[in-house]
Amino acid sequence: MKKLSLFSSFLVLSSLCFAQLNGPESIDYDAANNRYLISNKNNGKIMQRSAGGTISQFVGGISPNPYGLEVVGNTVYACCSGMVLGFDLTTGLQVFSVNLGASFLNGITHDNSGNLFVTDFTAKKIFRINIATQTFNVFAQNLTQSPNGIIFDEPSNSLVFVNWGSAAKIKRCSLTDSSVTTILTTSYTNLDGIARKANGDFYICAWGTSSVYKYNNDFTSTSTLVGSGLSSPADMYYNNLTDTLAIPNSGNNTLTFIGQSTASLIDQYDIELSVYPNPSANLLTITSPSRKLSRIELIDVNGTLLTNHPLENVNSVQLNVESIGKGQYYLRLYDLEQALISTRLFIKAN
Repeated sequence: MKKLSLFSSFLVLSSLCFAQLNGPESIDYDAANNRYLISNKNNGKIMQRSAGGTISQFVGGISPNPYGLEVVGNTVYACCSGMVLGFDLTTGLQVFSVNLGASFLNGITHDNSGNLFVTDFTAKKIFRINIATQTFNVFAQNLTQSPNGIIFDEPSNSLVFVNWGSAAKIKRCSLTDSSVTTILTTSYTNLDGIARKANGDFYICAWGTSSVYKYNNDFTSTSTLVGSGLSSPADMYYNNLTDTLAIPNSGNNTLTFIGQSTASLIDQYDIELSVYPNPSANLLTITSPSRKLSRIELIDVNGTLLTNHPLENVNSVQLNVESIGKGQYYLRLYDLEQALISTRLFIKAN
């Protein structure tokens, strides 16, 4: 048994139509509850999509209507005209309200320091909100195009955002000094959403071509088409737990999932594979009698890839989890063909 010290390509394209969706504008993943959340910009609702694909209402009666969504901790935050509202993921009750006096808040993201960042599409600004104090300030202004989707890029300590209009630009806003620079002037029209994979790849969607494109981590490579035939694709989310890009089609009330599965892989596994003891405070044992393992990935509840552990084609391995913090984590297990065979939840105990 080997011991480890713990310190994909797209396969499926599917569009799913649901009568409950009404102008789906943004999608985010609630890992703790294994569901997607989708904002309905036309009827004041946030919908939820279960691991099995069932759509139901999570919160209704939201006014103004919700646009961009961002899950942080046990709260989902929604851009609602000039306000940002927050709803408890367990109860659905509103627990947060900040009126920025903005014109049209659209995209939203968060950093690792307790801040939300939201784009004002009409006023061409980016706001910063301190979640704990519910205070805010204008972080960047006088932007040359209308900012839309936005995402925190930890390696560069910046915000990367896409813009509306012809020859739409992809820009970067430094979190150090608020300076804004152009990363790339694209040939596309009306960029809406942006998502980032754990390996650093970026995905953008364009209304002008009804498509989604992939760039490498520094946008130096030529874009790759990964999805077309969409309908006003909006604020996307990359689910690192399932290697799946989730896209709301605001034009025809559908969701498109590009990746390995249209459902979460958390509940899909080889019945002979074991992870024990669970919970564990130190050593975690993984056994796979029928299929050799070539790689294990450790992922937190936000879907962030923390570590990647290559294996020497083994059936059993021990991981020392003593050094990581208490809480929920996921293990992604790959076979000799580098196929994902299981995603397992485990609890790190004290």
